[in-house]
Amino acid sequence: MKRLMMFCVVLFVSLPAFAQQKESTYDRVMRTHSMRCGYFIEPPFTIRDENTGHMWGIAVDLVQAIAKELDIKIEWSEQISFATFPQDLQSGRYDAVCGSVFTLPRAGVIDYTTPYAFVPVYGYVKPANRTFDRSFDAIDWTKATIAGLDGEGATTAARKMLPQAKFEVLPQLSNISEMLMLTATGKADISFVLPSVFADFDKTNPGVLRQAKLDKPLYVYAVAFGIPRDQMEFKSMLDNTLTQLTTSGELAAIHQKYDPTGMFRQPSYFLDK
Repeated sequence: MKRLMMFCVVLFVSLPAFAQQKESTYDRVMRTHSMRCGYFIEPPFTIRDENTGHMWGIAVDLVQAIAKELDIKIEWSEQISFATFPQDLQSGRYDAVCGSVFTLPRAGVIDYTTPYAFVPVYGYVKPANRTFDRSFDAIDWTKATIAGLDGEGATTAARKMLPQAKFEVLPQLSNISEMLMLTATGKADISFVLPSVFADFDKTNPGVLRQAKLDKPLYVYAVAFGIPRDQMEFKSMLDNTLTQLTTSGELAAIHQKYDPTGMFRQPSYFLDK
C-alpha cells in the first residue's frame, strides 16, 4: 500500500513537469529555423501553379520577406480545411496559416497577427439581374439565394448580415471562385467575394457576371496570418517583423506588385503623413 501511495505521489508531482515539456511554436520555429505554413488559394494573396507547385502572391511574398528577416525557411505544408484549421493550428499540424485570413472571432480558438491588408467584399450577379442594384435595406433577402463556401469569411459575413436569405453552400475544400460559378449557372442569385477573386474569374469567363450596384460592400475585413492561441512570443515576433516591413516600405512594394489598382487598403502607419 505504501509503495502504491508513493507511486501516486510521484506521478502527481511529475504531471506539471510533463505538461511543461510541450514545445512552444516560437521555440520550435527557432530550433528548426523553419516555419510550417498552411495555406488556401485566394488571388492575389495566395496563388499556386498546380503543375509545378510554385506559389506567389501578396501573402506568399510577405511571408518570404518575414522569413528573410528572421533567417528561417518556409515550408508550405498543406492546403487547409476551413472547417478544421483552428484545431489543426492548436494541435501543431502547422505553425501558421500564411494566407488571407479574415480576422473573425472564431470563438477565441485561434489568434491573428497584426493585419497586413483590409479588403472589401462585394456582390456579383448575372448581367441581366437588376434585383440587387439598390441599397441593402431595399432588397427582400428572403427571396434571394446566396452562393457560399463552408467556413469561408465572405460566407460567414453573409450569414451574419443577411440571415433571412437562403444559401447554396459548397464544401470546404472547393475553390473560392466556384462560388461565382454557382451564380453563373443559376444555382444562386448572388455571390459575395473579394474583387480580386472576381477579376480572376472574369479573365476566363468574361461578361458572365458583373458587380451588383449595391450601396456599399457587404463587409470590410482586416486580413492577417492565423496563428495558434496563447503563443505570445511567436505572435510578437511576427507582429514586430510585419511592422518593420511596413515602415520600410517593403509591404507597400508587395501590394503594388500584385494590386496596382489599389483594390485593397494596406496599413500605412506614418508613411502617408
